[in-house]
Amino acid sequence: MDVGQKVRVCRIRDRVAQDIIQKLGQVGQITGFKMTDGSGVGVVVTFDDRSSTWFFEDEIEVVG
Repeated sequence: MDVGQKVRVCRIRDRVAQDIIQKLGQVGQITGFKMTDGSGVGVVVTFDDRSSTWFFEDEIEVVG
């Protein structure tokens, strides 16, 4: 996965706020990366409404 790629949120594995749950199925653009717990990397995704949050790599999928 690279910055600039379009991705879809396909699952959310942890309990999160309702506004994040509403991103399930939405498409956004990768705008960066974030260290999670020292052993993993999160992907920062920005959506059309200008909101952004990070997801684990297995929570998103690249779209065509």
